[in-house]
Amino acid sequence: MARSSLAELTHNKRCAIYTRKSTTQGLERELNTLEAQRAICSAYITSQKHKGWNELARHYDDGGYSGASLHRPQLQQLLADVEQGLVDVVVVYKLDRMTRTLLDFVRLADFFERYGVVFVSITQNFDTADSMGRLILNILLTFAQFEREMCSDRLRDKVRIAKQAGRWAGGPAPIGYDLIRHRLHVNETEAAVVRQMFHRYIETGNLTLVFKELRAADTRGKKWKTRAGHVAGGRPITKALVFHVLGNPIYLGKIRHRNEMYEGLHAPIVDRETWDKVQEIRARQARIKAGRNKEHILTDLLFDCFGRPMSVNRTFIEGRSKIPSRTYVSRQSAWAKRQNLKRLRARAEAIEDLVVTTLASFLSDREQIRSMLLSLQCHDADLDRISKRCQFVGHRLAQTRRDRLRLALRALIARIELSLDRVKIVIRCGEAERYLKWDGVGIFKPDRGGPRPARTHLIDVPATAIQYGRLLAMPIEARKPRSGPHPAPGIKRLIKDAREFQALVDAERDKSLPELAAEVNQTAHRFARVLRLNYLAPDIVTGILDGAIPPGLTQTKLVQAPLPMDWALQRKLLGFPARPQLEGGE
Repeated sequence: MARSSLAELTHNKRCAIYTRKSTTQGLERELNTLEAQRAICSAYITSQKHKGWNELARHYDDGGYSGASLHRPQLQQLLADVEQGLVDVVVVYKLDRMTRTLLDFVRLADFFERYGVVFVSITQNFDTADSMGRLILNILLTFAQFEREMCSDRLRDKVRIAKQAGRWAGGPAPIGYDLIRHRLHVNETEAAVVRQMFHRYIETGNLTLVFKELRAADTRGKKWKTRAGHVAGGRPITKALVFHVLGNPIYLGKIRHRNEMYEGLHAPIVDRETWDKVQEIRARQARIKAGRNKEHILTDLLFDCFGRPMSVNRTFIEGRSKIPSRTYVSRQSAWAKRQNLKRLRARAEAIEDLVVTTLASFLSDREQIRSMLLSLQCHDADLDRISKRCQFVGHRLAQTRRDRLRLALRALIARIELSLDRVKIVIRCGEAERYLKWDGVGIFKPDRGGPRPARTHLIDVPATAIQYGRLLAMPIEARKPRSGPHPAPGIKRLIKDAREFQALVDAERDKSLPELAAEVNQTAHRFARVLRLNYLAPDIVTGILDGAIPPGLTQTKLVQAPLPMDWALQRKLLGFPARPQLEGGE
């Protein structure tokens, strides 16, 4: 028998009392506010004995939790018990004990209604069993949210006025200062470290070098005591802290509030000349970084298979100081460190070429485009008109200038995830439709004007783009650029090596990859890379052996390319004709 039917037959209503207090102050007392709330609610439940109300023995008390969020341990336990059918009535002392947010209460009210649970507020004398109670509930909750927002406004005004007066507005003191009676006083020992940061940054202009020098000297961050008497801080200095210190006007004797600067009541640690020099260097480096980011067309779009963002790491190859090597690298996280997960790496040029080629191929595929448009409710003549443009649109994307291509990819792609053997590209269908309709005038970029359709299309490309722990891929040593004709003999030799390596694998199947590589005087990394060339499309192999090699295809590019299993994508990625040329035409 269902839970609600059983309760109706027995007239037994199991009542759960929920209590909450925003702070922990006073909870150690024998009779605290949580106990007072519970006593009042318990007396009310006793008065409803004639309705079959019975108080549950379990306590749902959240002490020290704000009503601005539903992330409270005992509230979550209460909701779990409601889901299991253990509660029929939820009783609170006041509505704001449950929540102070209208949106959160709407969610709770819908949740309680779905499970047939009645919500009762004692002091406001209503319950949600009838329509009038629900109306009063919404009105009271609106005022509760208004009160909370007024408190927030008052707090923001207090902080703004304090900063305008040059006072420290709260929180632990920054490194270089001590907080005494709500005033900042210079800590000379720490101030020496701050001055060293500024002067060394002016001398070197290198944030990383300054950080490494401080870390080598075992410099630590600010240490302070909490109100409870516990010691906090004192951890080894971080690069982020150095960056923050160099841009914090507190060390110039200023107080910053939003975009405004006010004269502080505390003494400065650095002079105006030093501060201006540091800000000039920071501004110059920010402009350089912004210019470099324009060439990284997948910035903020690329993630690894563990969900970590991937950013560009630029290094200079020995002997080629003016040519940087770009690699997308996973940002390390605390979770990944606990799991002993290494960072994933992907060569920037290879993965960028693969993504652009794949996207252009998708936009050129009339069948896939028509399927996507139909999912967006695009029919009739509009469907035919757009799908006829597919081949032109795909070619246009592939020929787009790099600075404009970055903006187009930001609009078309929601996310790219790399794993050891796959590249997953999430396409925004609405933006793809807009790009197909675009007349090519101006610059195609993300549409900020209206809500973006949530519908997406996943392109799953089986390709190896990740270098994981330097196991699956090996960076080829840089070679001096050759003069003269295209080095076709070297590329032909790669195809022959691939066939020899495959024959060796077939003949000695009981040996491991490093053992096989050692037999042919190769590293395991290069052996694995060359072995993959056996999966090239037959017409690509024929073209290489016949010497019909596209311009720009080198041995390094062929070995390092994240070869997809799709032959059509291989041709586009390596620069071969879109389809094999047959004798006598097609």
